Amino acid sequence: MIDIMLYIWIGFFVLSVIVEVNTMNLIAIWFMPGTLIAIVLALLSVPVWIQVLVWLLITVTVFAATWRLSARLRHPRHEPTNADRVIGQTAIVTETISDRTQTGQARVMGQTWSARTDETETEIPAGTEVRVLRIEGVKLIVTPIV
Repeated sequence: MIDIMLYIWIGFFVLSVIVEVNTMNLIAIWFMPGTLIAIVLALLSVPVWIQVLVWLLITVTVFAATWRLSARLRHPRHEPTNADRVIGQTAIVTETISDRTQTGQARVMGQTWSARTDETETEIPAGTEVRVLRIEGVKLIVTPIV
């Protein structure tokens, strides 16, 4: 007769897989290796306290061994570029910015960029001071300074 712990371990493994697949945040992945070993131990009719102890030791070991790597995968570093320095800066429109015609340029920190407005159907004439909100691709997204 198969021990009830086998079904508990299988259920725990399936639950871990479901959680991991749905979150993709490395939340339950550390439980899986220990759970697989616990399933084997349950099949061999090893006492429950040994199953739990082995599961705990394997889970803690896998967690400790992979935590630093998983942190890099969960939180990739953003490498700032020199272009990021223009965000928040004041720029001067050098060519009328029109989202309707997809044209316009602005000069900021000595460089000329293609520029678009943050609002649709807005046109900003040349010579207007604007604030750089963000960069999308190679275009500045700007808003007029009021």
